[in-house]
Amino acid sequence: MGTDGAVGQLELGIRMMKRILRKRRLNRKLAKSPAFLGLGRDHLAEHFDAAFYTREYPDTAAAGVDPLTHYLEYGWRESRTPFAGFDVNEYVSAQMNGDRETCPLAHYTRFNSSSQALSGDAARTQEEKTNEYLRWFRAQDEKWTNEMLTLLDALGMETGALRDLPLGRHLRAMFSPDDYRRQQGLGPEVTDNESFLRYLAFGLPAGLAPGPFFHEATYRRRAVEQGLPSIGDEGAFLHWMRHGQPNDISPSPLFSCDGYLHANKDLEAYPWSKTSHFLLHGIDEKRQFRCDVTIHHGIGTGTPNTTRRFISAFGGDDAAHEELAAMRRFLGSARMRDLVNKANVSDPDVTTQVDLPAYLPPWHDPSYADYRHALGLLPEGRFRSVVLIPFCKVGGADYVAGILSRTLSDIDGPVLVLQTDEADWARPEWFGDDVARVDLSGAMAALDEDGRTQTLYELLRRVRPANVFNVNSLLAFKTIQRFGRQLSAFTSLHAYYFCADRTPSGDEAGHPVSNFSPVFEHLTTAITDSADLAETLGRRFMLPPDLAHRLRPVYTPARTDPPTAPLVRLQVDAAGTRKRPVLIWAGRFDRQKRFDLLLDVARALPDVDFLCWGKAVLDPEPDLNALPDNVKLHDPFTAYHELPLEAVDGFFYTSDWDGLPTILIELGSMGMPIVASTAGGVPELIDETTGWPVAVGNPSDDYVNAIEQMLDAPQTRITRALALRERVHSRHSESSYADALSAILKEAT
Repeated sequence: MGTDGAVGQLELGIRMMKRILRKRRLNRKLAKSPAFLGLGRDHLAEHFDAAFYTREYPDTAAAGVDPLTHYLEYGWRESRTPFAGFDVNEYVSAQMNGDRETCPLAHYTRFNSSSQALSGDAARTQEEKTNEYLRWFRAQDEKWTNEMLTLLDALGMETGALRDLPLGRHLRAMFSPDDYRRQQGLGPEVTDNESFLRYLAFGLPAGLAPGPFFHEATYRRRAVEQGLPSIGDEGAFLHWMRHGQPNDISPSPLFSCDGYLHANKDLEAYPWSKTSHFLLHGIDEKRQFRCDVTIHHGIGTGTPNTTRRFISAFGGDDAAHEELAAMRRFLGSARMRDLVNKANVSDPDVTTQVDLPAYLPPWHDPSYADYRHALGLLPEGRFRSVVLIPFCKVGGADYVAGILSRTLSDIDGPVLVLQTDEADWARPEWFGDDVARVDLSGAMAALDEDGRTQTLYELLRRVRPANVFNVNSLLAFKTIQRFGRQLSAFTSLHAYYFCADRTPSGDEAGHPVSNFSPVFEHLTTAITDSADLAETLGRRFMLPPDLAHRLRPVYTPARTDPPTAPLVRLQVDAAGTRKRPVLIWAGRFDRQKRFDLLLDVARALPDVDFLCWGKAVLDPEPDLNALPDNVKLHDPFTAYHELPLEAVDGFFYTSDWDGLPTILIELGSMGMPIVASTAGGVPELIDETTGWPVAVGNPSDDYVNAIEQMLDAPQTRITRALALRERVHSRHSESSYADALSAILKEAT
């Protein structure tokens, strides 16, 4: 044999060995997975048609994958057909009760292969189908029971008393963790799963019912009516497990098998307990189960199942049971028939023969379910102010929202922050521990706009704060636009505005453009972070003096503790220890912040090092592969002490549009020399006496000149940095900010 032949034989042997090992691994995986009902590859291969599978799904052949291996690992979850004539969807629906967590081929092999459970010509008798389904149903209960007993044994809990009971999955479906914790005096720290295990180990053997679906008086009456053995010392619930459930006797006055079938015609051929179907499937499938109450479910993320809430609310309420029974009696009464007959004379369409939905507020209203869920998220207590934010990431508006919340808490009492749009909560320390916060984004996510605004309005109406402050929440702006008049009847509305954004074509966009005019009539105050923006808004919307006074510039305070000595003095004193001048640049690598301008300036000043902190946030990241040698990049910083502030010669800020950036306020409070673009409100802080301003739109050469002037004049650098520090301390202090907010609150009363 030649060398090539030997190599080929070796490769073939390796491939065969890999295939054998893969099959062994798959067999171990099948044996452990409940999806395959304990069957191995060989058993499943008996009914799998590899040739058919390859013809039906040529992608497997193209990939060179063994057909059965592909089916067992992927195909069954993709509803692929294992052999000709097998209708997967029909089989899962009719034979597996919609169970998509079990492999259909495994189910067929385990329960139905002997009777050829196929669609079409191979159809079996109804009795065969029923018997096979019951075998499967009981096997699922047996599997669940073994898992529970094994888990309890592993936890060291006694299981002897449980092994004589007919356990099943319906116990978990009936279990109410809230009721159990309440009955046993357990706190919320005991989880739902732990509560259920406690119930199995201690409550069930004592005959305790798992939740409000079991109503003892109802079951005792129905047991007598159905001629079941008398209920002895074992108690009503254990009697139901042994006798009532196998005979499909509902233990709840809220549920009847006849009513369930009347509302769900597709279940008429269902071969097993209708009560069990409701508990195991109907509740989660949100099926109607009564003819006299229409229950609609919320669609918000995390909104509890309304059927479960209905059962929890009325399962043990005898007065409610009587009212519902009275409603049913009236619908079938002679008086009702007489009323309908009289109406029928005028309108033949009015008849008792038509099934009409019956409404029992609030269970018919899906938005109420979402509102109630959101309401349940609110903390206890009263709040003087509510601050509405879309999220908390790392932006300037998020930072201002934190300052606003903490200051309101200090000067006016409890504050509640409602997060409306997204779940990001990156900087909780900005808000502090004394401010309550609720994330509503999950509850709002699946609702349409009307549902979201309605829910937020109702929440605010429930909280009834003295003041509501919106800091960039789009949902809050839409809610004020829709319900501003109603909200203004019990609270004062305030909105924060920051600089407008710009589209790629240069047009202004954002809240100051789109969400000022539609809500301004309802606002007590429109707060801006700069006088420039207040003047722009007043001019743009031609506000007369009696309205313009609602526009209120409130300068953001510096919150970072400044060094004992101004930075500029430390920098100038240490300049001789640096081989080259060093400047800091920090910001987003987005169009607005002009990182490209920084690079042009760096190329023109090769003897100056530029240390840059930032990343792209709103726009695609720029090409960072060909940076000048004097530009060094760092990830965004989270605190100013992470920056080498004393080991540099100044700060370089670029932007094409802006408000009054908090980074300039914070660095100004420390005495940092700054070269900055004159965007938006920046000139209110950086002018010829406090720094080196450069007009927006000027070429990079003007920035180069400004930097060179700053670096060449250490004494001027000290003078201007100290003047900037004094301006920040006098105008951007925490006390000045608190005074400005206090004046707004006073005017609002």
